[in-house]
Amino acid sequence: MVYLVVLEKFSRRKLLIFLIILLIIQIIYFLLGGLNGTKPTYATLHEFTLCQSKVDRQWIYDSPEKNCNEEHLEFEREKSWKDFVYIIQLPRITRWFQTLTSIIVPRIEYDSRVNLSANAILTYNVRLGYKTDQMFKDLNSEWQLVAESQESRSIQCRPIFHYGTKNKHIPDGYTCEPLAFLELSTLKYPYYLINLQIVDKNGLSQDIGKLKSFDFVGIHQTEKFTKLWYTLKTMTFPIVLASLIWFCRQMKRAQKTYTNLDKLIFLLGLSACILNAPIEWLTLVMPFNGFQIYSEIRQGFFLTVLLTFWLFFAGEHVVDKSANHGLFSYGKYIVLLWFASCALLIFELCERGFQLWNPFHSIWSTRVGRNVSLTFLILAGLSSFTYIICLTVLVVRVFWNIRSKQGELAAMRRIRRLIYQGAFYRFQFMLLTTILCAIITIVSYYLSQLDETYWVWNTEKPAKIQYSGAFITGVYGMLNIYVFAILVLFSPVISNVDDMDELTLASDDGNVMHLTNNQTSAYQMISKAAIS
Repeated sequence: MVYLVVLEKFSRRKLLIFLIILLIIQIIYFLLGGLNGTKPTYATLHEFTLCQSKVDRQWIYDSPEKNCNEEHLEFEREKSWKDFVYIIQLPRITRWFQTLTSIIVPRIEYDSRVNLSANAILTYNVRLGYKTDQMFKDLNSEWQLVAESQESRSIQCRPIFHYGTKNKHIPDGYTCEPLAFLELSTLKYPYYLINLQIVDKNGLSQDIGKLKSFDFVGIHQTEKFTKLWYTLKTMTFPIVLASLIWFCRQMKRAQKTYTNLDKLIFLLGLSACILNAPIEWLTLVMPFNGFQIYSEIRQGFFLTVLLTFWLFFAGEHVVDKSANHGLFSYGKYIVLLWFASCALLIFELCERGFQLWNPFHSIWSTRVGRNVSLTFLILAGLSSFTYIICLTVLVVRVFWNIRSKQGELAAMRRIRRLIYQGAFYRFQFMLLTTILCAIITIVSYYLSQLDETYWVWNTEKPAKIQYSGAFITGVYGMLNIYVFAILVLFSPVISNVDDMDELTLASDDGNVMHLTNNQTSAYQMISKAAIS
């Protein structure tokens, strides 16, 4: 009994047909995202309204019954910041938008009586309220509190000069850098209201200039793309799950002991199933705040397992190496990879975890948070760079072994020749597939960076292809096709060989060699007839 894999049993014609089918499916994934007709995300621009503060009113709002008395920011009337409230009421939001990420841009005018410091710190109290559809129709209903917080942000502004004016050294205004403001990981309610009041007590918010208003930029996922994304995950999940079940059945039917490589293939399929599970549908009915963290964790887990598989696969094909083939022999490489993943996980938990209770929190808003974040990101980057070097070294060693062994194949015994040919073919095929995936990812990434705004594409003729959408769906499809191909092509099958005595022929160094070696299975690379 000889353990082969489906890849060996395929003739060249069948393998070519299989690959063409996968390529067609890959193109379909790209087209679905590119021809969807809408971008994955959409940014809306709104402006805060400056209102008079009212001690007897908990909320200041515009609708349905306006209680905002609009004010003009004038300090000559001996008013302080506590007399003003900046408000914004967002348009109706649906749960299809999934998340809401927003920034604010200060709008500061020049006033010789008001100083603007180069290192000004803006401190403000901000409150977020909500209403349901029924509450919004009821004029007597009050806005309900979601979260409130006191935040501080550093204002970085540059003066704007128009040199055609008489006073060339007096700026017309300032252009300021965006400030992280609000991040909602789930959108439970259709209507949201924000009240923002600047704090000037105890020396806070000093020298912040004549802050007329804020521009509010809200970024959310488009409803049309969300529906497409959910549909793709719903269709992809059962296919990958079926391939994983088929792989396990083939292992059981062949009564083959799981090698380290088989275990990683199973783990890769399992992580892909976890990633593809379309539980996003539940957020439309029962939204919960921790879903975004869960999505980030399962995506990171899948990519980490995928990179581990590539590392182990390359190491297993360093033929004739004296090192042990166990998982511990790759410990120094795997530790680097998983350390980088853990560093990114800690950074994600620090950022998103706090936002579960305070959506206005930003880890970059404080010096300590910024330093800790940069530390984790730098460590993760160094570990990833070291991993790439280690993987490159392994790949170079494999190619060196292939080059040195190809000239010796003709002089080897038949069984030993089949083992080496199988190892060569398996690695070359996987390496070609991996390089193809990497090229598609890089090309798609740069296409997604093309500016799809109206000053690049004609305003009367908007872009027919949304490159960012094609990038997201295309890469998602590519990774799943890759996992599907691994589970199918590397599933074990049993091949009966008439000359069973030849299976235990002694090798050139006198050791007994078996085709059922747990480290390298028998691969017939050049022609199917060699094993028949």
